This record gives sequence, structure tokens and C-alpha cells, in this order.
Amino acid sequence: MQKNKNLGKRYLICPLNWGLGHATRCVPIIKTLISQGNKVIVAADKGPLAFLQKAFPDLEFIEFPGFEPTYSRSNTQVFKLMASFPKALRDFRNDHKTIESIVKNHDIDVVISDNRFGCWSKRAHSVFITHQLHIQVPRLWQFTTPIVNLFNNSYIKKYDEVWVPDYENEPSLGGKLSHPAIKGVETKYIGFLSRFNTDIQSVTEKTNKYLVILSGPEPQRTMFEDIILKQAKETQDNVLILRAKPDSNDLLSDIPENVSMFNHVDDEMFVKLVESAENIICRGGYSSLMDLIKLNRTAYLVPTPGQTEQEYLAKHLSELGYFNWCKQNDFQLKNVKMTNKLFKL
Repeated sequence: MQKNKNLGKRYLICPLNWGLGHATRCVPIIKTLISQGNKVIVAADKGPLAFLQKAFPDLEFIEFPGFEPTYSRSNTQVFKLMASFPKALRDFRNDHKTIESIVKNHDIDVVISDNRFGCWSKRAHSVFITHQLHIQVPRLWQFTTPIVNLFNNSYIKKYDEVWVPDYENEPSLGGKLSHPAIKGVETKYIGFLSRFNTDIQSVTEKTNKYLVILSGPEPQRTMFEDIILKQAKETQDNVLILRAKPDSNDLLSDIPENVSMFNHVDDEMFVKLVESAENIICRGGYSSLMDLIKLNRTAYLVPTPGQTEQEYLAKHLSELGYFNWCKQNDFQLKNVKMTNKLFKL
């Protein structure tokens, strides 16, 4: 197919499907590419696919299933992830084959993969988006750190360049996750990626006591939701729950009267809910933190048990005074307390 040189490039966007964060932070990238006159195609699956279809109904979408880890109900995910490793390698290889086919059939110039290891192409310029240049390993497994990061780096180096959604110098959100750059890889620190383009204006009156922003893989997402619902029965205060289920129309029926639930809300409603909440409770995924910082809010963090990235971020940002946190097993709704220190860019 002969290309028209006057037209923009053709981009393929591939967000990871572990929760919605990788899809939400692709929003500003997609908007920028479209504004520059480029053609954008999205290859995604499940929640991320549903989210981006609602955000960009006029784009072309390709259903592209990806590797989904099996998470444990316990506080460690090491053994579950180790057991799923062979399947992950197969899925990464299959992803790469699928990408090459899509690139060829859709005449793609640039592939942008948000943390999907297999989404690189020999036919097109390939960009990898990640804030985890250096994976944090549980304390008892520290001896595996060189091996884990050798594996991580081996996939990152298949790409032509890496975009890190953080700042090269202070203030840094990712800390040791995103610094220093990997040697031998063209790395660009591109600043925070948030789908929101306006700061929340500070308001005196907060009409809702708690806003709970759920996210992440099952069964831990539902386990935390159950904890919130059980403890909400013990308070008369308003509790709003965002369930992170844009691909579902089903809501729980047997919930306390003081609880309001939303499977998903649009950006305008999300901003209003964040603005109205006295206390915000969330997992502390990297994309959620970038959004909250952009909206000039802090939160009480409850990391997904065994998800070392979230646990590291919670400890790191708590030590800096920006976010308070606790482990899921220790969570008590009545003890939630927000810090007053805001992360300033």
C-alpha cells in the first residue's frame, strides 16, 4: 500500500491488561497523537479495551488478549507468579507474532507498548512505556534480584526506545523503580502521564467521607472490596466505591445503605467524586498516583498484597510524607487518615 507522505504516521497502542492503569495513562498519548494528525489503532483486551473504547469511540480497535497472571489470596504472589512463568513466556512469544501480523496488515509505523513485553516489532519502530526499570523483589527473595532484572532488561532491550513516565531528576515518583536508566537503552523520561488536564480547585466542604478506588487483579480486588463493604456497615458515613469494571453492567445488590457503587464513571464524574471526598482510599498503582497528584489530592494507600511495586511506592512516598498507608490485613476504615502534604511538580 502506497503511503501518502502528507498524512501522519500510523500508531499501534498496546496497553497491558492488568487493571486499568496502563490504559488510562495511554489517554494523553493517544490524544497527542491524534492532535498531530496521526492514525491511531488500539490493540487491547477486557477492561482496558472497554475503557479506551468509551474514551475514544471513533478509533479502530483490535481485540488482543494478553497474559494474565494468577494471583493468590495470600500475602505473597511469588509462588503463583513462578508457576505461571512458562505460560508467560509462551504468551510473550505469541504476542510478538500477533504484533508482527498487525503491523503488516495495518501498515503500522510505530508500536507503543505500555508494559506488554511481547509487543515489539522488527517492521516498525517500537516504544516501551514503563516506570519499572528496576523491579523490586520481596525481602526474602532478594538473592533473585539480578536474575529478575536481567529478564526484565532482556525484554526492554528488544525495543528501540523506552519512555519512563517520571522525571529524570527530583521530584521523582518512582524512586528506585525508575532510576537510574538502563545502560544501552535509549531512555526518555517523559514526565507524568495523566488523563486529566486540569487541577482540582480546593473546596472547603467535603460531602462524602470516603471514596474507595479499587483496581488490580483478582481475587485481591474483590477481597479488598469485601473488606470495605463489611467495615462500611459499622459507620454511618457515606462510602463511595469505584469498582474498576468498565466492561461490566452488574452491581452488587446487598450493600449497606450508606454505600454507593459505580462500576465505572467518566472523567468528569471521577473528578467530581475526587473533589467531594474527605478521604480517598486506593491501591496505590503508579497510574492512580499520577492522576491523584495531577488532581492535587493525596490518598490512603492499601497495596495489593504481594505486589512489590505498590508496596515499595507506598513505603517510599510515606517516608517522604506524601501518602499514608497500611497493609490490607491491617486496614480499618475508621483509622484512615490523610496526610496534608501534597506532591508538587
